[in-house]
Amino acid sequence: MKYWWIAVIVLLMAALMVACAWLLRKNRKANMIVLFVVSLVLLIFKSVQFGIERSVHHYPIEFSHLSYFILGATMTVGVKKLRPFAGLCAFISGLAFVLAGIFSPAPIYTDAENTFNWVSGIIQHEVLLFAGLAIIFNTDRYKIKEIWIPIVGIAIMFIFSALVYNKIIYPDLAAKNRDNMIIIYVLTGTILKYVMSAGAVIPIWLRVLTIFIEAALLGAVLWAFYFVNNKFYDKKLKKYPDFVGNGEEYSAIELVKYIVKKVKEKKAIQATSTDSTQEASQTQSEEVADDAAKEENKEN
Repeated sequence: MKYWWIAVIVLLMAALMVACAWLLRKNRKANMIVLFVVSLVLLIFKSVQFGIERSVHHYPIEFSHLSYFILGATMTVGVKKLRPFAGLCAFISGLAFVLAGIFSPAPIYTDAENTFNWVSGIIQHEVLLFAGLAIIFNTDRYKIKEIWIPIVGIAIMFIFSALVYNKIIYPDLAAKNRDNMIIIYVLTGTILKYVMSAGAVIPIWLRVLTIFIEAALLGAVLWAFYFVNNKFYDKKLKKYPDFVGNGEEYSAIELVKYIVKKVKEKKAIQATSTDSTQEASQTQSEEVADDAAKEENKEN
């Protein structure tokens, strides 16, 4: 394997991301702060990147592309209901990249336009893996009855990509990007081309079998996400009782709530101060009136 060193880099980076998530297992506050910062940086970086690349007709069309924005928006804004969906997207994108990097590392290097692209590509996907692990293990306990949210979300992502591929969305998408949409390879069962010899034709029966296996794997990942999350969260509370004690959130929504709270407190203090001043003035006026009445009685 010519590009074995790419596989080694991907594997070592994955080990580092797992270690980082593990180090944050005891401290929910630190975990939330790191997730917020990571998500915000990814959101800004990818927004700028795709904003610049619009000039060459390159748009966010892949599952991982969309995952950057879903994770970034969810954790930055602070939409708690979407947190499991964001974590799933990040974890699936990161894990899929790691597996692809181990078994088929060549495209990571050969498909990149320059050194910056393949290096930043590895870092970004590995950060998605970290964020997914941090959301699964170190954040909250998620309700299995809300599994419909990530199911609907992932279905919408697949539909979006199909519309892009058929030129209904982004009709000016660069041909080289449209013809190499990995998510379309997944939907059509042709993803095996990455592990087969160049030019090999994938028979229909194998493509159909691949699609069924992919669907089963996705279902297993969805179930495992909630099962593992609930299992580990319960164990964590027994081992670290104070973990759940810190329910702090770090997001735009929480910032707005904090500002509104401070404004209300300031208004309450001002209102109290005004009332006190008015009462003091009224008391003083009454005292002056009493003194005047006393003086008048003395003269009489």
